[in-house]
Amino acid sequence: MTVFSIKNVGVFNGEAIERPTELYFQGSPGNILDNDLGTAGTIDGTNCTLIPGLIDAKIDGDASTAMLPKFATFGVTTLIDSSSGTAESSAMREASARNAAMPSYLASGSPVGSGGSDSDAFKKFPYRSIRQISTPAEAESFVATHSTGPVRSDFIKVIAEDPGLDDDTLVALVEAAHRRGMLAVAHASQTSAYRRVMEAGFDVVTPAPITGALDSDVVRGFAEKKIAVIPTLYFLRHIMRMGKIDEHNFSFAVDAVRILHQAGVPICAGTSANDEEGFTVGFGDALHEELKLLVEAGLSNKEVLQAATSVPSEVFRLHDRGTLKPGTRADLVLVEGNPLEDIAASLRIVKVWIHGVEVGNGEQSEGEDNGE
Repeated sequence: MTVFSIKNVGVFNGEAIERPTELYFQGSPGNILDNDLGTAGTIDGTNCTLIPGLIDAKIDGDASTAMLPKFATFGVTTLIDSSSGTAESSAMREASARNAAMPSYLASGSPVGSGGSDSDAFKKFPYRSIRQISTPAEAESFVATHSTGPVRSDFIKVIAEDPGLDDDTLVALVEAAHRRGMLAVAHASQTSAYRRVMEAGFDVVTPAPITGALDSDVVRGFAEKKIAVIPTLYFLRHIMRMGKIDEHNFSFAVDAVRILHQAGVPICAGTSANDEEGFTVGFGDALHEELKLLVEAGLSNKEVLQAATSVPSEVFRLHDRGTLKPGTRADLVLVEGNPLEDIAASLRIVKVWIHGVEVGNGEQSEGEDNGE
């Protein structure tokens, strides 16, 4: 076992920054360790903070395998794709698995929807393909097909805009997913769709609503059911500036994030990062912009870091990451400064490791021996 240490560093423990301290981790592939088992290399973390690898909870990777190292460079070590088609997602999985220094990749495969009546979603959001169904029986078949075998999805994604799939079909999709231990993620940008998502029992919804203010009973229902929200504020601001929605729509989204957060609804950071012409949002850098917007929407710096680490790991059941506890993956980001004082410090990246592999090396880190 090859062990490395980062010394004299502030470590974000999920609630505060412990400093100065020392963290040990195993190299390629490797986890965080609770003690020194004989280090092969030491990295000096003076004036730096160590945070868990960031999780982008909403991307649209298509089959753009070249985006993987871009995300990694920006400290994004786990990608959750709920927009790309099934074939494209398979290609991305293979590319991620081939190189230990690339981000982990999870995906829903092709989202499911009614195809015709919810076509307005295509005008504002870059869904490349939607699997069309119309009945509860077809919902059951869709989930069964995507729960096993070569086209298995990590979770299901449903277009829940109104009008669209009827309530019985939405419920059938959620119940079929839950019977198979899968999460049900909804696309809902309307306040009316948020109510339908709540009533159907979805686990996650994206983006933040843009058509009006949420009713108090819907906010309360989201909090009671712990339905997580991925606001994608950076993407919404981007399409606002492109004229696809107006400033009033965007203000509804920001207000919704503030109200949902105050009510205790889990908030996950996600970007809808994509390279679709007319919708393009950068791979990796956009997540850091999303963090700033979440601060503006009322989250503290600590809560914003949680939204990009421990909260999505909990929501998406990725219990091997999202924290810096011994035994979890050595997905690590070393940044200059203190992101609890200045969230922009998240972008002042010194080094990144994915499962103990230093990004940029392509192989196990050799550390930086300072003679101590």
